[in-house]
Amino acid sequence: MKHKKDLDGFLMNKKYISFIIFFFLCNCSFNTNSSFWTKEQNILEDKSATKIVIEKKKDTLNEFNPTFKIKLPKNIRITKDKMLNNDGFVDFDGSLEKVSKFNFKKINYFENFEPEILLDDKNLFYFDNKGSIIKFDSNSQLLWKKNHYSKLDKKLNPILFYASQEKFLFIADSIANYYVINKITGDLIWKKKHSSSFNSQIKISNDKVLVIDQENSLRCFSLKNGVLLWTVKTERSLLRSKKKQSIILHKNNVFFTNSIGDITAVNIEDGNIVWQTPTQSFVNFGSTFSLKLSDLVSDKKSIFISNNKEQFFSVDIKSGVINWKQEISSELRPAIVQNYLITISDRGLLIVLKKETGEIIRVNDLFKNMKEKKKKDYQPVGFVIGKRNIYLTTANGRICIIDFEKGKIEKILKLDNNKLQRPAYLNKNLYIAKENSIVKLN
Repeated sequence: MKHKKDLDGFLMNKKYISFIIFFFLCNCSFNTNSSFWTKEQNILEDKSATKIVIEKKKDTLNEFNPTFKIKLPKNIRITKDKMLNNDGFVDFDGSLEKVSKFNFKKINYFENFEPEILLDDKNLFYFDNKGSIIKFDSNSQLLWKKNHYSKLDKKLNPILFYASQEKFLFIADSIANYYVINKITGDLIWKKKHSSSFNSQIKISNDKVLVIDQENSLRCFSLKNGVLLWTVKTERSLLRSKKKQSIILHKNNVFFTNSIGDITAVNIEDGNIVWQTPTQSFVNFGSTFSLKLSDLVSDKKSIFISNNKEQFFSVDIKSGVINWKQEISSELRPAIVQNYLITISDRGLLIVLKKETGEIIRVNDLFKNMKEKKKKDYQPVGFVIGKRNIYLTTANGRICIIDFEKGKIEKILKLDNNKLQRPAYLNKNLYIAKENSIVKLN
């Protein structure tokens, strides 16, 4: 009789434990929003930033026409061109009240690189600390997660860069691998090893993949089998910064930067150089290591690029001749909105220029009422422009919502204490990558 009671008690405990485990899994991993995203929460405002705002207006020599109001046209046609990196203006007008996260283990050296979220039609791709590629649909549902690395490579925590065409997803990484997977299934198609690691944007033209390696060489690989089709070598520097190099495509040419500040135009078919324009008049050991370039952006007539050396250039896309130059220090990707060119400087200056002439229309010091000690923490990382606001991420885990017309920060939201990457927009949500998660905001 005693044995029967013991057995009944054991079975009851077993059922109870099973129920607890099931309840835990349902609440932690299978909430109503998505299978693997945390529950939506209210976004916390950065009160420490608002507390230190000085009530009395303070003049600054950096500002120019700060009260001059510039409105974005209501009926403006929003066009994105990934080949020209022209994606800074998005169809978004959210107030950013809710946040959820897709978590993974911390990516080592994340702050030294610029990994981007890939948006492809209605899907989103990213990677985790072991190099597993993650695919979400437009509703943030996890479709698959695949890893194609050995145990040794996983320990090296590869940083991935990628581009897609049709059903193919091309990946190059920071440990010299490059490969192609089926982006529908995540299955590996082919994989190869290169002589040098990669740290650049990737563009695909037909079956040709364009990517820059750490030797300052533009490589053209076959998308079908990974064969090296041609190479364009540029001058190498002994030491390089971790700044990602940029690539754009227009008609039959590819345009790219290298670590010493050259912009080079190359014919995609045969790899012949069309023109090359240096942006640095004197190159030495120290200057190339500290040089940080923005991404190239183009409107099909001119190429725009800036750096952290107080230089902002407009370059003619056909000839490579410099159209104009301004003394603006920024390593952020600028945005083209009709006839305006918009950027944010390394010190938090919101700058609006005339695209054709480079004439500065307005400069607003976004952090002018913030104490100097605090201001240093708010290093700008990247931004996108919505219908009314600019959404700026910072190196201390904040996102600033800026009223474009007034050139003024409306509020600062705290998402983390560490670096956030440039925002990406998909299906009425903003997505931001950080070292241990993807953050979704709406």
